[in-house]
Amino acid sequence: MVLSQLVNQLANPSVGGFQGGLKRRRLFIPPSTHHPLFSYGDGDQRSFLSLIEQSSTIAGDDDAASVASVSTTRSLPSTLSVADSDQESFQSWLVEEHERRFGDRSDAESAADDRYRGYGACERRLSVYSRQSALDDPHEDLTQPTTVGHEIRTLARYATPLVITFVLEHLFSLVALLVVGRLGKNELAAVSLATMTTTISFGIFEGMATALDTLCPQAYGAGQYELVSLRVQRSTVLGWCIFVPVAVFWWYSDYVFQYVIDSKAVVKLTCQFLRIMVAAGPAVVFFENGKRFLQAQGIFEASTGILFVCAPINAIASWYLVWNPTHGLGYIGAPIVAVGNFWLMSILLVLYVKFVDGKECWFGLASVHQLFEEWGVILRLAIPGVVMLESEYLAYEIMTLFASMFGTTELAAQSAVASIVSVTYMAPFATGIAASTRVANFIGAENAAAAKMATKVAMAASVVVGVIDCIGLITFRHRIADLFTRDPEVAALIVQLLYPLVPMFEIFDSIASVSSGILRAQGAQKIGGIVNFMAYYMFGLPLAFILSKTTDIGLEGLWIGVGSGMVVIGLIQSWYIGRSDWDQIIICAELLNEFDDDDDD
Repeated sequence: MVLSQLVNQLANPSVGGFQGGLKRRRLFIPPSTHHPLFSYGDGDQRSFLSLIEQSSTIAGDDDAASVASVSTTRSLPSTLSVADSDQESFQSWLVEEHERRFGDRSDAESAADDRYRGYGACERRLSVYSRQSALDDPHEDLTQPTTVGHEIRTLARYATPLVITFVLEHLFSLVALLVVGRLGKNELAAVSLATMTTTISFGIFEGMATALDTLCPQAYGAGQYELVSLRVQRSTVLGWCIFVPVAVFWWYSDYVFQYVIDSKAVVKLTCQFLRIMVAAGPAVVFFENGKRFLQAQGIFEASTGILFVCAPINAIASWYLVWNPTHGLGYIGAPIVAVGNFWLMSILLVLYVKFVDGKECWFGLASVHQLFEEWGVILRLAIPGVVMLESEYLAYEIMTLFASMFGTTELAAQSAVASIVSVTYMAPFATGIAASTRVANFIGAENAAAAKMATKVAMAASVVVGVIDCIGLITFRHRIADLFTRDPEVAALIVQLLYPLVPMFEIFDSIASVSSGILRAQGAQKIGGIVNFMAYYMFGLPLAFILSKTTDIGLEGLWIGVGSGMVVIGLIQSWYIGRSDWDQIIICAELLNEFDDDDDD
């Protein structure tokens, strides 16, 4: 029935998309020698012979056998002539072509032929793209139903290497503090301030990369692999452009820090560190976007392997360039090693795609024109993503500032608790990224039922991960305190915070983190950005400040305030996800992919 309507529409130029002769359509032309589709008139003008309005029976096997398996595309004007003789031949070819291209492929080479076409290749991706063939993967078909058990295993497989990755990344700044801190108190203060500045600054580009948590997995799930490559390249170039003002701020940071820090020596050392770190910016942007390129394809272990290589190199090189009596450079050795480490990570990422895995979605470098298109789409997702990420980063820094008003003991305890919480946060954060990729893949594949299932599993996992973090912090609270300090007052305060106030809030922080990942999968970063900003800065931090000023509960008041913000975020985002219209989300994702793909063509 559908084929008959298609034939009738093609035969009547005044119907559908052929009005006015203003549009062109690409059709598959079978190289049939028995029934040629073109007749040549005066001036070598070609016209179709086989398109008529009436439908008839499909041609027999003899006619179908004359249709070759290889097809080409032609751009044809909407001015068509009609002939009756080849009607059956055309319908036979159309059915054969439909079955060949849209059916279940058993030939892997045919599927691969459709996938691997570069920007500069002579042949473009075929105009009628089979979503089924695009997802024809030896491991999984995203269009098929899923189960709870399968989603649990997949989420664990995705999240585990991410947890290791984030912990190793966290160790880089810790190594710098440990190595440089022994040089003196000015050097320790400077590297602490510089590390905080770079962490907040790089958080901008981490937040921007969350736009790819929506765009790339959805494109991959839809089988539009070329869009994955194109969107990653666009986001990378956009990040490099935005890094320019950040680099300028770092270079002239001494003009700002001189109004905050009294010690001119610390200001000078901090600025010196940041000026060297300017060279690391492009590599950080590239690596963050490159991780999303692989994660969209379900490849999560690549960054873990890269960091397993880079982490020991970073530690050894830091000690060597800072402390080696012959070749050591002292304080500036630490930022130099950091720059080299970030570039090494980026190079290894490229080599991984080249020689190991991930090439499926790489179609070569895009043109300059393509790179600067659709930045508005990326920014609409990136800006709320930055707000979501930086809201929590800055909230912890403001808490530390509030803690300094209570005294040295409270400041030390707050720094220790914030440090250990940032480590335990890696598990829910990794779960959120894994869930975001998984759900977005299903959205791109237009599999609403599987997207719902993956969401339910992820939200349940957020509670489980949060409870595990909570139990771990309570169980090992004394050992954690001993790890950070030998001062009995500071240790007692750390134990007090970890039993049970802070661990209880970590459950809701886990829910908030994973629900934020689901929102990114849906393309609803704006909702997450608004909720995070309002919860922390309109509710949580003001409450923390009021409790710290009007009560005598000290640091517990700060954590009650900020922790209440975590509860609000977790509950509101979970409620929003629970009432999601998945069909509408899938329609929006499909329109976005089609719009971007049409613009690329």
